[in-house]
Amino acid sequence: MSERKKAKKETQLTEKQQRFRRLLAQGGREGALIALVALCIYLMMALVSYSPADPGWVSVSHDEQVTNYAGRTGAWIASLLTEFFGQMGFLFPVMVGFYAFLLVKHRNDPLDLHWPLFTLRFGGFLLILLSATSLLSMYSIMGLDSSAGGVLGREVSEAMVGAFNLPAATLLLVAIFLFALTVFSGLSWFRLMDLLGSNTLQFVDWIKTQFDTRGDDSEEEPKPVKPEPKAPEPRREPPVVNDRVAAEDKPSLLARFKRLFRRKDDSGFVPEPLPARIEPSMDGLAATDNFDGTIDGGFSANESAPVRTAAKPAPKPEKPEPEAKAVRISPFKRKEEARKPTDKERQPSLFDDIESAIPPLTLLDPADPNKKKGYSKESLEHMSQLLEEKLSDFGVSVEVVEVNPGPVITRFEIKPAPGVKVSRISNLAKDLARSLAVISVRVVEVIPGKSVVGIEIPNEEREMVRLREVLSSKTYEESSSPLTLALGNDIGGNPMTANLGKMPHLLVAGTTGSGKSVGVNAMILSMLLKATPDEVRFIMVDPKMLELSIYDGIPHLLAPVVTDMKEAANALRWCVAEMERRYRLMAALGVRNLAGFNRKVKDAAEAGEPIVDPLWKPDEYLDNDEQARPELEPLPFIVVVIDEFADMMMIVGKKVEELIARIAQKARAAGIHLILATQRPSVDVITGLIKANIPTRISFSVQSKIDSRTVLDQGGAEQLLGHGDMLYLPPGSGLPVRVHGAFVDDDEVHRIVSAWKERGEPVYVDDVLSGAEGESLPGVPSLSEGGGDSEGDALYDEAVAFVTEGRRVSISSVQRKFKIGYNRAANLVDAMEASGVVSAAGHNGAREVLAPPPPRD
Repeated sequence: MSERKKAKKETQLTEKQQRFRRLLAQGGREGALIALVALCIYLMMALVSYSPADPGWVSVSHDEQVTNYAGRTGAWIASLLTEFFGQMGFLFPVMVGFYAFLLVKHRNDPLDLHWPLFTLRFGGFLLILLSATSLLSMYSIMGLDSSAGGVLGREVSEAMVGAFNLPAATLLLVAIFLFALTVFSGLSWFRLMDLLGSNTLQFVDWIKTQFDTRGDDSEEEPKPVKPEPKAPEPRREPPVVNDRVAAEDKPSLLARFKRLFRRKDDSGFVPEPLPARIEPSMDGLAATDNFDGTIDGGFSANESAPVRTAAKPAPKPEKPEPEAKAVRISPFKRKEEARKPTDKERQPSLFDDIESAIPPLTLLDPADPNKKKGYSKESLEHMSQLLEEKLSDFGVSVEVVEVNPGPVITRFEIKPAPGVKVSRISNLAKDLARSLAVISVRVVEVIPGKSVVGIEIPNEEREMVRLREVLSSKTYEESSSPLTLALGNDIGGNPMTANLGKMPHLLVAGTTGSGKSVGVNAMILSMLLKATPDEVRFIMVDPKMLELSIYDGIPHLLAPVVTDMKEAANALRWCVAEMERRYRLMAALGVRNLAGFNRKVKDAAEAGEPIVDPLWKPDEYLDNDEQARPELEPLPFIVVVIDEFADMMMIVGKKVEELIARIAQKARAAGIHLILATQRPSVDVITGLIKANIPTRISFSVQSKIDSRTVLDQGGAEQLLGHGDMLYLPPGSGLPVRVHGAFVDDDEVHRIVSAWKERGEPVYVDDVLSGAEGESLPGVPSLSEGGGDSEGDALYDEAVAFVTEGRRVSISSVQRKFKIGYNRAANLVDAMEASGVVSAAGHNGAREVLAPPPPRD
């Protein structure tokens, strides 16, 4: 209790006292820096101008004239250092200058001198003196005599040679020197070797390039006379490789040297281009020393702009032969030359590669280096005590056992007393928010792996999570799926990503201003910066004509951004048709999912035996010589993004719900995925049918607990802070995870879109917006206008038989008989009326059955 009272007393300092403390800390830091710089210069002046004739430690002179630049005191200090340490006395001003450098480097860190660390550094310095002076006394280096090591070096070297021999003593002293240098400066020898190896590889690469250029100029080869164009041979393209990896993930130097050359069949060795890599920076040699007691282990490579390299785009295939009503996704049009973006479109960086298959991350804004901190240590202790007191006032006895501060909120883990129910604490959320003077308090009833209850309190100053820092994380880089979504950071500040392929569909809900549209943009950009159009294609539906229309024209689109809701319904119908077609293809090849299909098609093409389309049907109006069975190609993933599907359901009707449910039920193996977003989380929009087939959901801030239960099947979303604060319900889990969504500006989206437009043009599929009307699909409701909408329904024939045999018709009777919804039953009755099976409804709603019953066998 005494420590808490002391912390509470410190938090109650007046503004003048806090300003005085800050001024005192600033004056102490700058005064120490000035003193260290002056001492370094003074010691260097004394040692450089040292003369044995001046009065000093071992000599006495009565001359008033002193030749030392630092005066009599400087001559005495120089004599002492030179006599005891010899030429190694110059290490003392070096040490003083090194600590001055650390003060400048860590000028923004708290000035708390860590005495154990300081003692360790000083011990390393003493070992450097000991080993260096002994080595200088044992060997004459650069014309120096045996007295260059001083008294200390002479005594230690004689003792070492007496105990060992000269080579053994030398080996031991060199080892001590290297170890002491690491302890004193934090130098990492492994990083140094890696840096030298990288520079060597660059030098060899430069020499290789020079020789290649000269060799091409000097060699004279006979030029063939207009050779006939030859189709490119099938070549195994390497997968898209993400080179933005950490230093420890780089290949070994030996492996990189082995890849430097490859053998050619006709003449010796031919250089092979090195893979793209992050250029080392000399700034990484700077040793780091934190005054808070942490020691950074040597070199810290500067975070630079990431580089992505990918396989060269395959040559555009020739125009296929005419097919009979085949749904085919054409590759996008690649541009031969890409224009470099202007300075307004991107940030300048040495690592930008405009010719890469995927735009670099440098097009995104970097994270703020001066991030705001949350609560201070004293504030956390004060709030822990205040939380215990407020809960005690409400009759709940708890103990704060752990505090986890994060970038946006801080979680206090409390241990209730025996017999206290969690529901009592959950019901006090608003009272706690009022008592703690914060906007909201969220109670986490269950924390996996712990027997405590979490109390999440918003920070005084919240940090902004940029999309670039999430995409630059190791979690995103190591994910090989092209459907990787960047969500943001968790409550501890760790990057959070998700795989859409495993979800396999996502439902996003949140009120206006909660960050829903920004979150959807971040998900789309994370896929655009991970996959090429050959891997992922999009169908985007934007009823508001504002959010997704910015992506119009990128090569990933299968159709222009849809703003007409009838065309949007047709796009869903096309997805169902494409899903059925892919299932028939996979069944013909004997595979279970899209990955297996693509792998089998690629392996067959590389083996020189491509697989032909088993579903192709010849055109009856063309001769057999004019048409050939096409070859199968790898199929991309298809992601359908609907920004506001509540508007689509309101305009088109409930038929859209059936299409969404049909896709959500069985489109996972076919590689078709849905991202549905809405700002109206009501039960008539997020129906039970949609929720049953889309278990993965994200809820931003909502108005009430009812809306939260509609989205997540539990409360909690009504207590979110807005501006990207979300609850993510992973697939197969009933416990939502709180995530602080990544922020992406409209200008960043424009840069990525412009970069993709420079790399290629989209090739649209006309059947997407027409809904593949020419293909009959059982169980898929037609969306065309007219009375026969439901004649393609699987229950239509059974409903006609039921009505004509019973000689009476009503919507409720059809609904009860076939256990279907009201809308579907009404559509069936309307279809019967349009076909002449039943009459129109009379003034009392009754209908007459006109058609006779079907014949029975």
